[in-house]
Amino acid sequence: MAQESNTKFDSISGPADWRSLQHHESVEQIDLLIRTAHLIRVALNQSFSQLEINEVRYSALKVIDSVTEAGCSQSELARKLGQSESNICTLIERMEGDQLVVRRQSQKDRRKRVLEVTEQGAQLLERVKTFHGIVSQRLLATLSADQRRQLNGMLQSLLKSAHIQRSQRETVKTFPDTDGPFPFQGTPAA
Repeated sequence: MAQESNTKFDSISGPADWRSLQHHESVEQIDLLIRTAHLIRVALNQSFSQLEINEVRYSALKVIDSVTEAGCSQSELARKLGQSESNICTLIERMEGDQLVVRRQSQKDRRKRVLEVTEQGAQLLERVKTFHGIVSQRLLATLSADQRRQLNGMLQSLLKSAHIQRSQRETVKTFPDTDGPFPFQGTPAA
């Protein structure tokens, strides 16, 4: 029984469809984006390692620092970084031990605790931003100003789409519905 091809990939009828998707333009584009992101991360992490910080700590400091008025809650930080609250709790405990952040009672709601960047954390953040700027300029040097604007617009659109998909907890359905006990039987291993 043949199924109609669907560009949203709501279902895949079998191995032939799986193989055809391997070379679909959107798959190639996402693969290229992933490879590019990996190389950018490597370049940034090499730079950050000179300051004994990693990208997760940098991102956390940057988010906490940007929410200065009311302070940043751990749940807000987890949401903004796309991490679980338990992962963030562990991260904050370590950053607190390194005197990069502190937990304080919220001024707006005494029942809550918020995160703040310490003076030492703020100094480190400024140094990391400098390194980040240098690496970013080098990486984007081959693009014209117009290409950078286009890239920014495309990445913002893609990021928005990814956030929407994540918030709705949508996943790409990769296997057909089945009532049988072995739903993956006959499906190729990736």
